[in-house]
Order: sequence, then C-alpha cells, then structure tokens
Amino acid sequence: MSKASPNTSSGLSMGISEPMVAAMFDRISDRYDFLNRVLSARQDLRWRKILVRMIPSRKGGTYLDMATGTGDVLLAATKAHPEYSSFIGCDISKGMLDVANKKAQAAGLSDRMNWQVMSAETIALDSQSVDCASISFGLRNVIDKEKSLTEFARVLKPGGLFLILEFFTPTSGFMSRVFQFYFHHVLPKIGRLFSEKEAYAYLPKSVATFYSPSELRNSLRSKGFAIEKEINFLFGACRLVRSRRN
Repeated sequence: MSKASPNTSSGLSMGISEPMVAAMFDRISDRYDFLNRVLSARQDLRWRKILVRMIPSRKGGTYLDMATGTGDVLLAATKAHPEYSSFIGCDISKGMLDVANKKAQAAGLSDRMNWQVMSAETIALDSQSVDCASISFGLRNVIDKEKSLTEFARVLKPGGLFLILEFFTPTSGFMSRVFQFYFHHVLPKIGRLFSEKEAYAYLPKSVATFYSPSELRNSLRSKGFAIEKEINFLFGACRLVRSRRN
C-alpha cells in the first residue's frame, strides 16, 4: 500500500488553518451559488445531480453531506430519497449553512434537515451510524485529509456508500495547460469582480496541492474503502468517486 500523500497537510503547508478557511467561506457565502454557476457554466448542477443519483435507497436511513456549503446536494438528496429518516448537512462555515437553511425553508424542507457547524476532521456522530455520506468540492479544503477520511470510515456502517466529488489537476498535457490558465488567471479575476479575490485565488492553490487520483484511491483503500466507480468530467479536472466501506 502506498504511503499517505504529502499533500494531506496541504492546508498547513499553505499557512491555512481551519478557522481561516471557515472565515473565508463566511465572507463569500452570499455570492457562492452565483459564482459557482458562472465559473462552471452551470455544470456543477449536473455533476451534483449525477452524485445524487448514486445515493442508495435506505428506508429509515441516515444521510450525511459534509462540507455541505449552501446545501445543494442535501436539498436534492432530500427530494430524491424521502425514505431516509435523517438528513445531516455539516460545514465549518456558519455563513454557508445560513444560506443553506434559507434555501431549505424556501423549498419547504427545513423540518427534514439537520444543519450543524462541524469539521470533517472530527465528525460528531456515532460510529457506524451513517448509511451514505458525501463531500462535494470540500475535501481539498480540509486541513488534515487523512484524519477526515478516517472519520468517514468510522461513522459509515459496513457496506455504507461514500461519494466524493472534487477537482483534480488533469494529467493531459493540453488540458492541463488550459486548466491551469483558467484556474490561475481567469477564475481569480472573475472572483474579484463579483466576490473576494483572495478566496478565488485560494481555489487553484487548493487543487494544486490536493491528492492525485491515484493518491486518493490509495488513501481510501488504506482506510477500508473499496473503490467501485469513477466518473471523469472536464477531461479529469473534476471527478466523482464512489467507494464503499468494507
């Protein structure tokens, strides 16, 4: 088994702490959804829909969406899987959760959702209590990613599904150059126009220091997960990884 990636403490290597990340997302929470749609040409909605379609049916089950942000995945999961009894959305940013709660209230679903300010490094749930867990565009923002993956393995029931949707640096030479130009030059400028430059300058750094796809696979396997499926978007710049706890 490969050793843990040196990228697992990338937040620390960039001089970033969890409170700093939380404060940054608090500041951009009111413009987060708008910029997501603009910067991805609304592809983020399609990618999340594909993730939600992978959620298994579990009568009376518990679904956890970590780094839930403004709640897009949890809202879609609640509509698609009414048979679950518990939907938990967690994030370190209270500002993002406030937006998520407003969206849930507008959709008439707030009574079915449980929003909690919580770190992915210390998931305050009982061991083997979750049927399905997901994290979308949030794992790279976790400071200690190895600790987080260990926590996901702890709270998931044996056979529980774990879904990761995340950005990666593409390996194709041409696409890698296009990706790097967009992320390092175009995206921060758009972010500066509509939100906060620093937050959207942080995004390419967080992707550059994140796991490679093979490193993530090795880390998941070392935590007791079996990789079932991977779907590539944008020539590998975005990937959806489905794994199952052994």
